[in-house]
Amino acid sequence: MRHRHCPSLFRLLALALLLSAPSAGAAVDAARPVEALDLYRLEQPIDPQLSPDGRQVAVLRQLRDIQTDRVRNELWLVAAEGGERRLLVGSDRSPGNPRWSPDGQSIAFIGKEGASPQLLRVSLADGRVQVLSALRQAPRSFAWSPDGRSIAYVALVERKATEFFALPSKPDGAQWATPPRIVRDYPYRADGEGWLVPGDMQLFVLELGSGRQRQLTNGPGDWGARDEAPAWFPDGQSIVVSADTDPAARRRANQGDLWRVPLREGEAAQRLTDDDGFETSPAVSPDGRSLAYTGWRKRANSFQRTDIFLLPLQGTQRARNLTAPLDRNAASPRWREDGTGIHFLYQDEGVNRVGLATLMGESRVVVPQVGNTRLLLPSSSGGTYSAAAGRFAFPSVEADRPATLALWSEGRQRVLWDMNAEWRVGKAIGRLEEIRIASKPDRRSIHGWILYPPDFDPTRRYPLALDIHGGPHLDYGPMFSITHHLYAAAGYVVLFVNPRGSIGYGEEFASLIHLAYPGRDHDDLMSAVDSVIARGFIDPRRLYIGGGSGGGVLSSWAIGKTDRFAAASVKRPVINWASTTLTTDIGAVMGQYWFERMPWEQPDKYWARSPLSLVGKVTTPTLIITGEEDWRTPMSDSEQYFQALQLRGVESALMRLPEASHGFGRPSQWLAAILGTIGWYDQHTR
Repeated sequence: MRHRHCPSLFRLLALALLLSAPSAGAAVDAARPVEALDLYRLEQPIDPQLSPDGRQVAVLRQLRDIQTDRVRNELWLVAAEGGERRLLVGSDRSPGNPRWSPDGQSIAFIGKEGASPQLLRVSLADGRVQVLSALRQAPRSFAWSPDGRSIAYVALVERKATEFFALPSKPDGAQWATPPRIVRDYPYRADGEGWLVPGDMQLFVLELGSGRQRQLTNGPGDWGARDEAPAWFPDGQSIVVSADTDPAARRRANQGDLWRVPLREGEAAQRLTDDDGFETSPAVSPDGRSLAYTGWRKRANSFQRTDIFLLPLQGTQRARNLTAPLDRNAASPRWREDGTGIHFLYQDEGVNRVGLATLMGESRVVVPQVGNTRLLLPSSSGGTYSAAAGRFAFPSVEADRPATLALWSEGRQRVLWDMNAEWRVGKAIGRLEEIRIASKPDRRSIHGWILYPPDFDPTRRYPLALDIHGGPHLDYGPMFSITHHLYAAAGYVVLFVNPRGSIGYGEEFASLIHLAYPGRDHDDLMSAVDSVIARGFIDPRRLYIGGGSGGGVLSSWAIGKTDRFAAASVKRPVINWASTTLTTDIGAVMGQYWFERMPWEQPDKYWARSPLSLVGKVTTPTLIITGEEDWRTPMSDSEQYFQALQLRGVESALMRLPEASHGFGRPSQWLAAILGTIGWYDQHTR
């Protein structure tokens, strides 16, 4: 194996700083490739919300502050006609989840107030921010009442465990160790949240006039599953919320029903659904006679397709699946104002679309493409929309810049705010090409994209970087990703595809990897690599493979199957399925849906699908990158893989990101992962 000289990660970061500042003699208008510090220059429109009359959009402007190395949000108001905009709430409040009052005169949001986020409200007339709540635990979701006088919200009610021992009192001035942390619940920590406070999610209502707050639900289980907002009935006398009231709710995984909770004291909650599965995202019809929701019928399958259901609330009729013929993941139901249909978001071939389902079960596309807000990776996850007065607000699909704030009205799309227009003018952006290839084992069509370097010349030979999405039931799509564009700016042809198991191509395609992951998805990826090599502009000595989460699984699996890659970047992987299932925050899902039994019942099957089982065949120089507070694919798996490679004498490095979760933490930590990968690839050739 030959090595080429490469600067260290610290030198790469220093070089990025130098490249980001043009020299005095440089032409101001000279277009430059994407560079590392662009991560701090790019902005995104998050969670756009149309006002009730459709004339204004409340949107979060997301930035990355280079001084504090933190992601910040500001709340802005944008006119739907002329695009005029003004700042409503600054980043000091960390606003999130903005929602309009029914009269359109104010916006409630979850924001910073003291030690814990609270419910706040900003008046459009004078910009005054009012604190509405004083909770020990942050509200998870909320919804305005139809008359605008109350807000329903979901928050954790802490539960104090019974103590079973006590230390003796320490002498005055003694310095003892920090008291032990006693863990008695499952799960006891969650990725991105850390150690969990014991307790149950409960439904509350806040009366805005008096400030009175009432807890409407009690007992074990969670009311308000998956952080989905509760839904009010039009008369304002009851609320629908998704809940699993079983004391073992969190160990059962993917279970939940819809309940009608009355506001009148002394009345019991009424269970509306009892299917074996999960029902969430309730939306009550304007006349209060029907309920739309997102749900799935439980199957022993790693992929669970979500559909939009319609439940009549009078009589004995069962819920009907309105989107079954669509065969796509559908979510986010929103009633049309006239009650004649339900809008919803669905994932299709790398993008999101807004559909309309009639009450008779017919569906059609309303908004052809809705983009994502995942700046770091081009996945359709993160898509969102709002609807009012026949209009739709959403992030657009853009290949050469982050999403714009877009409005769909009268059959066409208009850009209301391109936050990165000035940035785009000064950038040389590589071309993105859509491809479809036939997988060699069964000729199944695999959809993907090639991103070329900005100065691509087909007569030259380029290194190829295959990047694999996570999930595994997620996707990549034709959206801007600073990760991929930094690869391209460094001279790499970037290949990313949706192998079998990806969403957006139907239930059968997504389920092909059930109890067989990793498996033939590996063959899909290798077929895609072969198809690009056949074009003649790839140097076969410089092939590289990497990916995060599920992509970390497949990249570590691939280098145990083949030695064709000059180097690998394995990010936040599952290496040993048994140890991951027993340390991850989603162990109940893995053990019940991704395998037939728990690890101690079928150890051989867990081992057979673990990349660690192939480590004896690995010769590829491998960089492993994981956050030290990643509780989804914990660091212990990466440590196992690194130590195994070291014991075998395989060139390897472990990049540990302090305090980072599965999402890789702060912006500079993402840059370390991206630049570290580029530097590792640059250093190796076959």
